[in-house]
Amino acid sequence: MNNIQVSRERFNKAISYVQRPDIGDLVSYLETETDYFTSPASVQHHGNYAGGLIEHSLSVLEFALNSYNWIIKKKPDLEYLKESIIICSLFHDVCKTNSYEAGEKWTKDSEGKWKSYMGLTFKNDFPFGHGEKSVLMISQHFKLTPAEMLAIRWHMGVFDVAPTMANYTKMSYEQASSHPLVRIIHTADVLSMITEDNIDYKTTAQL
Repeated sequence: MNNIQVSRERFNKAISYVQRPDIGDLVSYLETETDYFTSPASVQHHGNYAGGLIEHSLSVLEFALNSYNWIIKKKPDLEYLKESIIICSLFHDVCKTNSYEAGEKWTKDSEGKWKSYMGLTFKNDFPFGHGEKSVLMISQHFKLTPAEMLAIRWHMGVFDVAPTMANYTKMSYEQASSHPLVRIIHTADVLSMITEDNIDYKTTAQL
């Protein structure tokens, strides 16, 4: 787990490579109206601690840029994707901001007795879908390209879908993933979770 200040410094360095005129508006929104830089990334999986969201976003960026550096050796015509990779990696999960609350939870100990512990709860005041919500939130402050919208919307591949929509989503993802940016971001998101820490609040609590 990285120090939040260290993550913020890494974020600042990465965002300095984005030359689009409205990037400052998006960063200012995240700084003043969200907990983007201190938010967890999940309730019980990767990055489920303060600063986990920015840490995860930076991890996705690292995996995505490693893939990009290898890809452009084979296909130098894709060099233009670098700025979009930075944008999509850093902001694909902004839908998670202002969504996690710490509070009392209950579990049973080894003797079957109920004990309380402090854990995280996810709240969603605007249930708009995962990738779609990130695209919506970003677009209110920053103009994404169509490819960037697709990459953020589909960063979870076919896993961001209700079961009844599985066939439709499979076809939609296959169509969207014809753009290399979509595949780069999705792959980086999956790989990053392998390396990220998580906390088991039940076992670490004083029961």
